[in-house]
Amino acid sequence: MAVAIIAASVIVAAVMIVGINPRGTSTVVTTNVYKTAAAASSSTTAAAVKVVNPNRSTNKEFWINTLHFDGTTNINAGVKCDTCPQNTPTHPPEKPPVNSTIPTGGGFRITPPNKVGAWDFRSFTFGPDQVVVNQGDKVTLHFIGVQGAHHVITGDGVDTFELMRGQIHTVSFVANNPGTITYSCHVHMPNMVGQILVLPKAATTTTV
Repeated sequence: MAVAIIAASVIVAAVMIVGINPRGTSTVVTTNVYKTAAAASSSTTAAAVKVVNPNRSTNKEFWINTLHFDGTTNINAGVKCDTCPQNTPTHPPEKPPVNSTIPTGGGFRITPPNKVGAWDFRSFTFGPDQVVVNQGDKVTLHFIGVQGAHHVITGDGVDTFELMRGQIHTVSFVANNPGTITYSCHVHMPNMVGQILVLPKAATTTTV
């Protein structure tokens, strides 16, 4: 009796897996579950890909911020403090360099330790510090005084102007030739420098 039950179970399993027709005619049934799931996944992926037509305008506009990065530390080892982000994780004691190797020009600054031992290393920059345009584009740059109290900025062949925190100064020009146009801050050299990369026009082909 037990043997018969086991045999019946095996037959039922075969019917479910292979697809044997219980009426006696044997047919092979291919399970399409995984294929269907894969096709659905592929369809979803394909639907998520978008085709974007780039803007071919010859008017290019950029907003350039004056920024600085600060590395704040302390001559004393950090202690756990839930409201002190510079101490998460706690840092070892750090002393400012005795003989600084940073270049002169104002672009880098080391602030000596204060009464609680905190000191800072600062580096000035532009953000973004590189933009790309095409030859013949009309370029508009908005310089924004965000960090740093005072800047004197020059765009090569474009303009020289002062910029204070909270001010915006706008310059416009046509990039006639391919090459590089540099913008820099005279107060924070040598690192507060950016570049406008002007790409040459694509060669035109004439069909005869």
